[in-house]
This record gives sequence, C-alpha cells and structure tokens, in this order.
Amino acid sequence: MRIPELGRRAGVPATTITYYVRERLIPTGQRNQATYYENRLQRLELIRALREVAHLPLEVVREVLDQLDKPWGEGDPIGAAMDAIYRVPDRDRNAAKREEFEAICGEVDELMRGLDWVLSEATDVSHHLNVEVLADAIAQMRRYIEPNFPVERLRGYAAAAWHFAEAAHASMEDRVPLPGDDLVDATGTATLGTLILEPSMMSLVHSALAIRSVHISNGVPLPPVS
Repeated sequence: MRIPELGRRAGVPATTITYYVRERLIPTGQRNQATYYENRLQRLELIRALREVAHLPLEVVREVLDQLDKPWGEGDPIGAAMDAIYRVPDRDRNAAKREEFEAICGEVDELMRGLDWVLSEATDVSHHLNVEVLADAIAQMRRYIEPNFPVERLRGYAAAAWHFAEAAHASMEDRVPLPGDDLVDATGTATLGTLILEPSMMSLVHSALAIRSVHISNGVPLPPVS
C-alpha cells in the first residue's frame, strides 16, 4: 500500500501523510509490511480524529502519540488527549485569588478522594481527578452566581457522573483495553466518544433542568428519581 492509497483509505491527502512521516508522527517502514500499513492506517485515523474532531494543535497530537509509543502501562495517551481537551483556563489571578484557588483545590481533592468509586491510595489516580478544572468552575460560580457555592455539592454531581460512566461503558465493554493491547483504537474511541457523547449528556441535563422548572411553576409533583 503506497501513500496515495493509504491517503484514500484514511481520507487524508497524500501530501499531509508525507508531512506526518517527515515530522515522525507516522513511523517509517517495518519488516512486516502488512502489519505496518494497518498500524499506520489506524494511527492516521487517530491523528485525523484528534485534529478534526477534537481540534487539537499538532504539538498536542505529538504529545499524545509520544505517550502512545511508550511501553504498555508507562504511557497515558488517553489521559494526554483528555488533559489537552479539558485544560484549566488561564486566569489572571492576583495573590489573594491564587490563594483562594489553591484552597478550593484542596477541598475538591479531599472530596474526590473520598468518593466510593475512586480507587484506594495504593493506586495513584491524581491525574484522573480533574481537581483544578473543578476548582476553577467553583471559583467562577462563587464569583458570578453563588458566592457561597459549597464544594460538597460536587458529591451529587459525582454520583450522576458515575451513573453516566457506567451507562457509557456498558455499550463498549469489549473495547476497553487490556494489558498488552494496542492503544491506538482505544485512544481514538475514548476521545471521540467523550466529545460526541458530552453534548448529548449536557442536552439531557438542560432538558431536565427546564422541565423540572416547569413542574415547579405549574405545581406538578416532581417524579421520583430512579
């Protein structure tokens, strides 16, 4: 399979593939050419997803691929992609605001580590807790909407998030990577799945909030939570 044919299969211009090879985003040939071309096709599809759907800059794509190339268990390509998508906004905080933000981070970290679904201390899950992203959201809530917004309120949101995670994983249990598996497909699935499902989830939340308000305004009893 030559570059033009690979481009047709991946939906990527041949000139772009040549550029990726030159930039070492796509590896050069291997002894087993059949396996090499299939792997290169998967890698191209992942790059295309990260660029066109996630809108990640090329340097971030390179970071994800670098993680992907590490031995199994040492790299975290999915985490690298998620960290790039959900970066903490760059706020211009003075000393007092930075101190306040760090205090919120401490509260959020404590709450997250106390959740039933967070792993024990024997496993480091710090990079999965999204503490700074959550703390930034709370800081903005306190600034613009509710000055005393409690960190504890995240507990209810976390319970709903776990139910969502269970429902999402139930539909793709056979695609969860196991030790030794190639993570190219898993990285693409996790990234695209998150970006595609997230708007659906938020649309359901918006519908629920609006309809709940209608129930209350019309004096209609609220349905039980299932």
